[in-house]
Amino acid sequence: MLRLSLSGVWNLMPLFSALSQAQKHILPYRILGLFAISILLWLAACAAPPAATSEPILTATLSSTTVSQLITPTPTVSPTPSGPITLTVWWPDTLVPASQESASLQLADYIDSFHTTTSEGRIETRQKKVQDVGGIMETLKAASAVAPAALPDVTLLRRADLLTAIAAGYIQPIDGLITSAVLGDLYPTALELGRLNGIMYGLPYAINIEHIAYRPVLLSGNFALFDDVLADQQTFVFPAGVTDGLSNVLYLQYLSAGGTVSDLTSGKPNQTALRTVLTFYQEAVAQGIIDPSVLDYARSDDYLFQLREGKMNAAVITSTQYLGLLADGHALDAAPIPLARGEPTTVVNGWMWVIVTKDKARQAFASRFIEYMMGVERQATYTRLVNMLPSRRAAMRVWESGPYATLADQLLLNARLPIFETGDNITLRALQNALSAVIGGQRTPDEAVKDVIEQVSR
Repeated sequence: MLRLSLSGVWNLMPLFSALSQAQKHILPYRILGLFAISILLWLAACAAPPAATSEPILTATLSSTTVSQLITPTPTVSPTPSGPITLTVWWPDTLVPASQESASLQLADYIDSFHTTTSEGRIETRQKKVQDVGGIMETLKAASAVAPAALPDVTLLRRADLLTAIAAGYIQPIDGLITSAVLGDLYPTALELGRLNGIMYGLPYAINIEHIAYRPVLLSGNFALFDDVLADQQTFVFPAGVTDGLSNVLYLQYLSAGGTVSDLTSGKPNQTALRTVLTFYQEAVAQGIIDPSVLDYARSDDYLFQLREGKMNAAVITSTQYLGLLADGHALDAAPIPLARGEPTTVVNGWMWVIVTKDKARQAFASRFIEYMMGVERQATYTRLVNMLPSRRAAMRVWESGPYATLADQLLLNARLPIFETGDNITLRALQNALSAVIGGQRTPDEAVKDVIEQVSR
């Protein structure tokens, strides 16, 4: 290494002087010598330490690696998250009723028990409203747009919200994440609740159905067929005043009379099937079995209080409402919705597990938690606490045996999916209007059927 100091430069001066004397006849070399001396003096001045210090001059060597690092900085790599997963689960308040403290305690116990089965992560539950401000769907929509980190990993949705969530891309397919042992034990129609176009997005957990609840001290309970109802004078109430779409009762009765779902979606209703159903209602009104006041009810909630207070002897309600009445000590039996013919049936709906996170590791952990909660004993116990039905047949068998468990099992094996429409479907609206016109006495069955055909043909 070359070291320069001011004294070193002056020690070189005699050499430059001698060269100058020996070659003074060569002008260019003299000029070059003087220029070289000037350069050396300038370098010495720049390299010299301040006059006031006596510290030695430090020298350093830069390796080729160090130079490379200075020229091209090493990029910062974010560490891959590791360690236990904290899975966020939004739990609908409907499935943790304020009046059912035992359900809250049971849920907490299940989660604690799950933690003992794995070191992979933990479950953090947050109770969310089903509707209104801060509801599950509203929050999913808002967070997806502006705060994805605030989204849950897992939640539960009903069928209508499931379809909306699929269309908006809020939830992920779960095909391949759930074992065949669970899938194969689900009631067939319950399994279809979570599917769209052959792809599975939701795993049914706590479900409900519709049927008649009646007072056995006053009625025989012979409701299964139109002829039975008329013969035994089995009066009942149902939501005949539906304002959006089609009454589930009318829907099931239309199918039992020979209609099909494709009739309703294609705008080509089966006239014979519709006439059969409307004729039953004309006769039921004439005999006092059906009162025109049923047109005032759009939902079973509208008359549940009257049923509870004994002001009605029979009414179509949900299984959740029925189990709630039983829990409150009301002496009611259950029967299927009257049909034109065929096996007793119902419409099934309920809560389904859905996965929101797109992270594969979190999806895998979520599926393990879901399957744990779907355990036969756990599902049977928890659904009973919240007055809902289990989606697994094995869990239904764990329920206390009796007439209601037998009826529920029969109905679920022959259930139908709800028919969801926005209310602007002309065919559904036309059928509902025809029912209202016949019950209200404004039209005969033939006239009402003619009205329907005219409306859907426009």
